[in-house]
Amino acid sequence: MNSPAAAFGNLATRLPQEVDVVIIGGGLMGCASAYYLGKTGARVLLLEKSILAGQQSSRAWGFVRQQSRDEAEVPLMQASIGIWRALEQELQSDLGWRNDGCLFVAGNEAERDGYASWLPVARDFSVDTVMLSPREVEARLPGYAMPQLGGLFTASDGQAEPTLVARAFARRARELGVRIVEQCGARGIDVAAGQVVGVETEHGYVKAKTVVCAAGVTTFRLLKLLGIELPQQLVRGTVARTTPGPALSGISTIANGVGFRQRLDGSFNIADDAHVDVDMTLGHLRALHWYAPSLWAHRKSFRFNLNGACLNDLRQRLPWSEPARLGPGIHERAPRIMPNGKSLRAALHGLKSAFPNQAATQIADQWAGGIDVLPDGIPVIDAQTSPRGLAVATGFCGHGFAMGPIVGKTLADWIDTGNPGLDMRQLRLSRFAEGDVKPPSSLF
Repeated sequence: MNSPAAAFGNLATRLPQEVDVVIIGGGLMGCASAYYLGKTGARVLLLEKSILAGQQSSRAWGFVRQQSRDEAEVPLMQASIGIWRALEQELQSDLGWRNDGCLFVAGNEAERDGYASWLPVARDFSVDTVMLSPREVEARLPGYAMPQLGGLFTASDGQAEPTLVARAFARRARELGVRIVEQCGARGIDVAAGQVVGVETEHGYVKAKTVVCAAGVTTFRLLKLLGIELPQQLVRGTVARTTPGPALSGISTIANGVGFRQRLDGSFNIADDAHVDVDMTLGHLRALHWYAPSLWAHRKSFRFNLNGACLNDLRQRLPWSEPARLGPGIHERAPRIMPNGKSLRAALHGLKSAFPNQAATQIADQWAGGIDVLPDGIPVIDAQTSPRGLAVATGFCGHGFAMGPIVGKTLADWIDTGNPGLDMRQLRLSRFAEGDVKPPSSLF
């Protein structure tokens, strides 16, 4: 895939001795938080153990949707859509933004009923979601050749390019004075008398009274060093980019077993509907009791594999391994996550079957990303934690890309003024310790 370039920020000069906020993690959440915190005038240091947006933030589908989300996420996504519409202008960057909607096509009655079950949520939050008739689906997806019973459609949703967004935030953040350092991981968060006081990095200690932990699946390891148990796990999602095909639609779509969106250049991002791979390791035994009650209900969404990931996990547990040397706060610098070629062949077949005029379209590139999940299928977004001064943004379960702008802005407002501007109670970190965890509407 078109990976982000390295050396966005380096250690040409020494780390600052003290800042107001240290952000751990240079994915979309970290970069967006850095930008909005920079706008408040805060002194900010962003640390990334590898390269900016080197993992899942650049490997997502690129859907920007309110549709079919958990109720806890809908107000955030409504606010995020408002930001997305003006984001290219604000960041002075091409983000591949298309505001053409999101459509889930029902191939049978069970799918139709499942999609329609979200309409009461849409009404409660005044989202412009409707059920389309088969004829209305055909009007929005010209040439659709498979049997269908209509679909769920949200006109205000859109799409953007994951490879562009995080680094656009980072460029503007750096112009605001944010210090960005790649190839520098955080070894731990220092706390005294219940208050964050600094961060121990690979290259020295930095004083700070606020830390934003947005470190993807490494977040649970950093929190564990503070005595906080987060039941976070990792699954693998696979995506491909095709060669350009005939113009179809700018709608982000799930139909005929394939999720797809057509870029402005005519190429498609495609994935095997809503399936992910679970590459079993000893690590999956951790917090299993949190996931077990929901696994059967969502079993069709997962492919369980016993493969090289298990052996790699065992190697990483040896005392002389690189993760042991780097420590749990860093663990693995830049994991290589291999795509599932079989699932992509199925996705391409699904696209061509649904749209015969795409018969010449072929896969041009493919990649996979590690999706960090939580057992209730919604993230942790919290800046009112114990210890004081710790903010957390993690566990986005494969649908965090669309939320990136509002997550960054919400955390910045929360840190700057003490008010997030939205009701964040359902997304608090402490819900797991409190046992206040509901069953997921989906697990990714």
